[in-house]
Amino acid sequence: MGPMPDRREKILAVSAELFATKGVASTTVRDIGEAADVFSGSLYHHFKSKNAIVAELLTRYMNDIQRRFAEVVERSQSPQEVLRGLILETLVIIEQHPHPTAIYQNDRRYLRDNGLLEPVDHASRSVREYWMTAIRAGVADGSLRDDIPAEVFYRSVRDSLWASMHWPIRGGYSTGEFADLLTRLFFGGFATER
Repeated sequence: MGPMPDRREKILAVSAELFATKGVASTTVRDIGEAADVFSGSLYHHFKSKNAIVAELLTRYMNDIQRRFAEVVERSQSPQEVLRGLILETLVIIEQHPHPTAIYQNDRRYLRDNGLLEPVDHASRSVREYWMTAIRAGVADGSLRDDIPAEVFYRSVRDSLWASMHWPIRGGYSTGEFADLLTRLFFGGFATER
């Protein structure tokens, strides 16, 4: 194995950062080549198009989320433990994959218009199932309340987690501390017990 895989990884890393900061539509193959120190022609040796780079970044991203969520389910003993794990892993994913996270969140129109959103949305639906399965199991075993629809709980948690990457206070907490705070808020609410 020579420098080829390294060059391919460098192209992916550089592209991810450019897409996240400039937007996918505004990033050209020339931009990527210059940033990765690769001629455009040689770049096409690794990827047939800019969209092929985007597709690979998002596929790796979604595969990592699926792998992490499957591990959470595997090691958890209860629905609440699964949900705690999913909350933590989502925050870890945002932290470890800031560029694909930004691409997925900020460039949805580009992804949709270029046929790149459907594969990601398909993977995203199976990620959603990890949440919904745990929530329904918690309602069924009585550990979670049944007077709030599972879908409302799921979307509230999911949207809060993804939005938190933009919160100015986010940097004041470690990932574990922040996951713990949000878990306590979602499971316990904000009102004191009377």
